[in-house]
Amino acid sequence: MRMWGTVFRYFGGVQVDMEFGLDYDKLFLGLIRWLLPLTVCLLAEGVWLEKRNRMELLARFRYGTDKRWWRVKFLRGFRFGIAVGAILFCIALAADGLSPAGISQETGKVFLLWILHFATMLSFFMALELMGLKGPAPGALLLLEGVSFLTGILSGRLSMWMYGRWGMYFQSGWFDRETGVPVFVAFAAEGFLAAVSYGAGRIFLKRGGGK
Repeated sequence: MRMWGTVFRYFGGVQVDMEFGLDYDKLFLGLIRWLLPLTVCLLAEGVWLEKRNRMELLARFRYGTDKRWWRVKFLRGFRFGIAVGAILFCIALAADGLSPAGISQETGKVFLLWILHFATMLSFFMALELMGLKGPAPGALLLLEGVSFLTGILSGRLSMWMYGRWGMYFQSGWFDRETGVPVFVAFAAEGFLAAVSYGAGRIFLKRGGGK
């Protein structure tokens, strides 16, 4: 069996071998590893948003309309979170003795799946933060991730539509063409969810939220 490095263990998702039955110890260990970098990035985003909130009132007056303010806030939060995720991924690369310049095709696929999945999670987080739910948001998002992944593993019919599998290389069609989630289906679904999160923020503000 191939020995996977830090990048694949923490960013590649959970590899499930059903040939000899489901090994729950390995399953939950893999899930914990997967959730760890997501947790770190969400916490960093929360700290950054907390600092930004101190200037929130002045910023809203400066941008003129709530819609413009939300667009700027969303994009800035998005950029910061993606930068943190990319830095964390580069740290994992360095731990494997690699550099971004020497990244392999497989590792590049891992990064693309993970960063787009985290981008979707970021969009959820910022919408929830806008609605005053920043405190429980990280826990709720990580719970959604874990529960939907486990549901996908245990339920064959729903597996492709389970959010928790979409960002995992080991659960993707790139790794397993027979049972993996079709990559472009995952990309389209995550793009749609990110757009819905942004739109939900606009609707919330339009109805007088966030005052």
